[in-house]
Amino acid sequence: MYIGKRKIDVFSPYILVVAILAFLIMGYIGSFNYRFENPLNMQVILTVIFSCIAFIVGAVFVERKFRPKKYIEYNILSRKHLLILSLFALVLQSLNMLLLGGIPLFDSVLKSQATTNLWRIAYPLFLIAVNILIAKYYDRRYLLIVLLGGLMFALNGYRTSVIGILASVFINLYYHEKISKKVSLGFIALIIFCLLITGYIASKSIANQNWTLNPVELIFFRAAFTLEVLEKIIPLNSTTQGHILSMIFSSGSPRTFIGNYVMHYEVCLTSTIFGPVLLDFGYTGLAVQMLFMGGFLSLLNKFKNGAGIGLYSIILTHTLIWIETGPTDIMIWFLYLLGLIYIILCLKNSEN
Repeated sequence: MYIGKRKIDVFSPYILVVAILAFLIMGYIGSFNYRFENPLNMQVILTVIFSCIAFIVGAVFVERKFRPKKYIEYNILSRKHLLILSLFALVLQSLNMLLLGGIPLFDSVLKSQATTNLWRIAYPLFLIAVNILIAKYYDRRYLLIVLLGGLMFALNGYRTSVIGILASVFINLYYHEKISKKVSLGFIALIIFCLLITGYIASKSIANQNWTLNPVELIFFRAAFTLEVLEKIIPLNSTTQGHILSMIFSSGSPRTFIGNYVMHYEVCLTSTIFGPVLLDFGYTGLAVQMLFMGGFLSLLNKFKNGAGIGLYSIILTHTLIWIETGPTDIMIWFLYLLGLIYIILCLKNSEN
């Protein structure tokens, strides 16, 4: 269902392709300025282009072939329940930091311990509750809860959490046309500021690390380094034979495994949205993954109404985040499952 009167849907699934190409350009520029080896090779560029084509094929296929009937939006929770869940999630995050004994953003040791079971409940709970709250019962006052949540989860030291909250809410508001162009620019500036500062402070707090890069340079460096990891993965494609996938759904640490396997030392690495599946299943697996993501986001995009806007905003945002970090988080795959359940419930309602 199309929302609003815009001729161009800025946050359609194809924004992922734009973001991937932007990340590639940033990494290529960064590879000239901050690397000691040669700039990114042609294999990396062709792999990225191949992935984008597969994503587009999946998105276009679903867009053209699937025409959902009119449906009654599935009612999930009341305003009161969503407010309570949002605030309860912030209480859990506060308790998490209290038990850690400090602020992980300023301490790399605490940061390595910050993703506790409390956090694993608090973050997705807040993300889902606050987005559905805004999608169904928008009130400007709720943006204060969003800002408070962004701050609370930024203190955990991970850029992905604060960007996940702010960007998903921004996309949510975009579809509701609830904010002016002036406020939109302010929101975008806030997201960029949080991205730069959270990443910079967290990097400066790493023990025995003396960064000489400013926050903007650090973004280009991270893009270049992450794409360099992908460059090293390409010759190793298909060699882990599903081990990384199995770790995602177990108690293992896929990013640490990739660091050991690819770089041969103990480090937790981001390896782009393409790296993990390439290691596990090669280019066939990469094609299947990108076809699936394109098709799924295109399908969910057709159910952007009420709570569906909130779910689409969350899943699109975290898929965008995966461009750098890689799809190794079971928590985000849970969000995909939640989106699928929502689609099924809506389809069921359309049959009645």
